[in-house]
Amino acid sequence: MWKIYSKIAWRNLKKGKRVTLINIFGLTLGITAAFMLFTVVSYELSYDDFQSNSDRIYRVVTQDEYSDGLAFNPGVSPPMPDALKNDLTGIDALVPVINSSLFVTIDNAVTNTGDNKFIVEDAFFTDSGYAQLFDVEVLAGDLKALDKPGQVVLTESEAKKLFGTWENAFGKSILLAKRVEASVAAIVADIPDNSNFRFNMLASYQTLKSNVEVFEYNFEEWGSFGSNFQLYVMLPKESSADQIDQQLVAFAEKNYKDRGSSKKSFFLQAMHEIHFDSRFEPISGEMIRKATIYTLALIGVFILIMASINFVNLSTAQAIGKSKEVGIRKVMGGSRLQVIGQSFGETFIIVFVSAITSTLVATVLLPYLGKVAEVPDSIRLITPSFLLFSSAIVIGVTLLSGLYPAIILSGFQPIQALKNKIQLAQVGGVSLRRSLVVMQFAIAQILMIATVIAVKQMTEIQSADLGFSKDAVYYFDIPSDEVKDGRLEVLKQRLQSNSQIKSVSLSSDVPSSDNNWGSNFWFDGKREDVQFMTSLKYGDADYFENYGLQFAAGTGFSESDTLKEAVINETMAKKLNIASPDAALGKTITIGGGGPWMTITGVVKDFAQNSLRDEVKPFIIATRKSQYGVLGLKLDKNAGKETLASIEEEFKKVYPDAIYSGTFWDESIANFYQRENQLALVYKIFAVLSIVISSIGLYGLISFLVGQKLKEIGIRKVLGASIPQITFLLSKEFIYLVFIAFAIAVPLGYYLTDQWLQNFSYKTSVPIALYVLVIAVSLLITAATVGFRAVKAALANPVDSLTDE
Repeated sequence: MWKIYSKIAWRNLKKGKRVTLINIFGLTLGITAAFMLFTVVSYELSYDDFQSNSDRIYRVVTQDEYSDGLAFNPGVSPPMPDALKNDLTGIDALVPVINSSLFVTIDNAVTNTGDNKFIVEDAFFTDSGYAQLFDVEVLAGDLKALDKPGQVVLTESEAKKLFGTWENAFGKSILLAKRVEASVAAIVADIPDNSNFRFNMLASYQTLKSNVEVFEYNFEEWGSFGSNFQLYVMLPKESSADQIDQQLVAFAEKNYKDRGSSKKSFFLQAMHEIHFDSRFEPISGEMIRKATIYTLALIGVFILIMASINFVNLSTAQAIGKSKEVGIRKVMGGSRLQVIGQSFGETFIIVFVSAITSTLVATVLLPYLGKVAEVPDSIRLITPSFLLFSSAIVIGVTLLSGLYPAIILSGFQPIQALKNKIQLAQVGGVSLRRSLVVMQFAIAQILMIATVIAVKQMTEIQSADLGFSKDAVYYFDIPSDEVKDGRLEVLKQRLQSNSQIKSVSLSSDVPSSDNNWGSNFWFDGKREDVQFMTSLKYGDADYFENYGLQFAAGTGFSESDTLKEAVINETMAKKLNIASPDAALGKTITIGGGGPWMTITGVVKDFAQNSLRDEVKPFIIATRKSQYGVLGLKLDKNAGKETLASIEEEFKKVYPDAIYSGTFWDESIANFYQRENQLALVYKIFAVLSIVISSIGLYGLISFLVGQKLKEIGIRKVLGASIPQITFLLSKEFIYLVFIAFAIAVPLGYYLTDQWLQNFSYKTSVPIALYVLVIAVSLLITAATVGFRAVKAALANPVDSLTDE
């Protein structure tokens, strides 16, 4: 029986080739989009799922409560790991993890390449408990060595980079930060890409504690909190994190009561939240907001619904043409259930062919997926979860697309069907199809609104006045362990003599970056903490000119190696209730409390210290040579590759044992918004896709209407109606559908985009012209799609439609 039904279904599909191909094309677009989005969403949701203890691992995070709000930090202070080991009960393990980049030197005789200097990014200082918490595949050695000083563990890839092969690396000696000897105690397999704990090296925690003067960590400083100094715990099975949180409340009360300018508290963050919680950055890897995941999933659902709507419209438009076939089948004894089965069979074949085609298309597009999402090049499409999802898609779309046409066809009365008396109302009428097309256009217009606003936001961010000049600024890191030996000034003087370099500045950081260095402070001679934190940067006297910072009052400070004078920003002046920027000049301020008092020489206009997602923070800029780690240069507009080469050459002359890596500042700033730019590109792609699918839906509905009005069109032509009149008759009602969809799309689109814009402190305006553009594009698409089919119907010979009665 099923074999016969399959043959009949295939025959019917071949008979209506044009509609079948349109259905397959529309469904292929929708299913391909769903497959690509599923690949991205499932990858993001899979972060660290491979960790066998993921449901038991938590990170200890820090919250500071100030008078004006909350601040969050994923890190803890250096003394806390040892203190919490004594204070916390009811845990299976407590492991410190400190992320750093390490300068590594190895013996030339080992590498045989001539390269013996390397920068190892994402080097974790930790102990052997790391392997108890996290799954690590050991290729050689033993991770218990991490409990001893001078021991490191390399990943397979890092070992190959340093020693040629990982087998050759095992047991070899290396030099950390030019002064600390260490031995490669183990080799482990590379960490999967979908992890927020990707490291290249594990170095023993005791190495860090034994060399505090090299790595500059003070294990007695309770007030120092760095985002890279993190602490993880593993709870027993069936244990509650609330019990540990209560102990952390007591710990904060014991160690931080009346300490600093904030009320400090600590709590546990579940491991499965690390990838999605924007309050606390991961120790390595990427973070994505859950709202972005939901947005991508919602877009996929929208596109599938639109494709299914097209199928319903085109299938019901064909229903009257199949009425005689249904009538004969019922007269010959066929039941309604059999007709439904036959209809679902045809739908299943179309959906199945579309799914296979979509899989092939998605495979071809997979290498380009990294353009719109943070996924690795090694990502695979065909996985067990994909096969399950694709099966669900085939079944779901078959039911969603085939149910209504099957009910309509099976409900035909055989006598009416055989006499060709099936009326418009008996196949659901036009009202349902109109509602479905309105839904399609509402979705398309929502995506158009989101696209225009996202593009406008990102365009304005890229051209916004950030409070500094980022163009033609080039910078690179300075060897931090050699700041005091006088070579910095030598390098600066040599670079200043280059005619293609307009200015040179030494500092702890560029004005706008991902770094956040904060401190408590005293103000105006009062020896008490001000009730909010200040952000910090250190720079020389050329800092302000080099980066184009503008002054609201006063000037920069004079050159000094130590804390002597300071510059604050406008936000700092306002939060200190200073009447005007000029009134701040001459007042004194000290960082950390108890340090040297500095005289305020100027107030700079507010500038974007981080991305424009963040609000401007109160800021202090001062001189402190011991903290300089960046050299920035303002280049002449005519500077080219030769200038960059000469900069590198001068650097290597002064620092022959260091590694050089320069970056243009505007490129670093652009990286702040990589996720947002990718999401804007997703909106663009799927807005275009929704327009294409909507056009197919419109074509299906106009085809249905033309089929119902063939005789009316013929009569009107015989009575003298012109082609423009007939075209207008068939097209005018679609204008109403577009405006109804627009009325639905505007509030929904505004709400969704407003939620997205809340991620930015700097928000674009949403002008009325944007909505005018959306409705104009919608009308243009409607005119093009409907007009083509309407003109074709108006040009048809009326004799053909009037001869068959």
